[in-house]
Amino acid sequence: MAAPLTYKYIVAEDEPLIRHNVLKKVASLHLPLEAVGSSGDGQTALELVKTAYPHFVITDIRMPVMDGLRLAHYLYDFYPAVKCVILSGYDDFKYAQEALKYGVSDFLLKPLKTDELRTALQKIVLNLDAEHQNCSAMDTHGLSAEELNRLLTDYLRTNFRTDISLSRLSEQFGFSQEYLTKVFKKYNGETPLKFISRLRVSEAQQLLVREPEMEVKQVGEHVGYAEPAYFSRVFKSCTGEYPSEYRLHHVKS
Repeated sequence: MAAPLTYKYIVAEDEPLIRHNVLKKVASLHLPLEAVGSSGDGQTALELVKTAYPHFVITDIRMPVMDGLRLAHYLYDFYPAVKCVILSGYDDFKYAQEALKYGVSDFLLKPLKTDELRTALQKIVLNLDAEHQNCSAMDTHGLSAEELNRLLTDYLRTNFRTDISLSRLSEQFGFSQEYLTKVFKKYNGETPLKFISRLRVSEAQQLLVREPEMEVKQVGEHVGYAEPAYFSRVFKSCTGEYPSEYRLHHVKS
């Protein structure tokens, strides 16, 4: 029987006592979670994301240097596989609305209640356990360009590990490849295929360090590249290093 998965997380909170309390509460839940770092500001938390490769982040919404919303926004853009839970002492729905724009998993109010934290983290564990979720069929006719882009972006974020092509997207959404590319590039500044490559490489970077026993070929297959040589070329074009070089330079001995 395979060993149960353990998921890594970091806590970002500028009040040391609260930060310690959050770590203590998470540990008391006895979920398959491992704290791999904590910080007092969003910028330091971001550096931890780049080096500790967590599966999710628990962050306060108000912090110096970089606040929790900016951190959530950065994760949403560049580390979409890293989930985020926002903590706040401000009982104001506008913060929740802003956080939800960035794909935040949950928005919890302080003082933090153990039951609410347990529910939020159990949901994250379940989501992490359930890979390659398929989007249900969507009726996209009659949508505005902005609405179409939102659906297309959400679809790509969910399915970037699968075999996606412009022709398949055209069939899925009912629009021409040219129109989908034009709409996506207008709102995102890049083509759908470049967006997919960026997500895949970001996920591969995490796996290469987080799973040192996983073969480079398996990493490529996991993020959507069936051909190892092609995976290596794409990875180097994005990072300047081949996957094996990246692992060598970032895995601690």
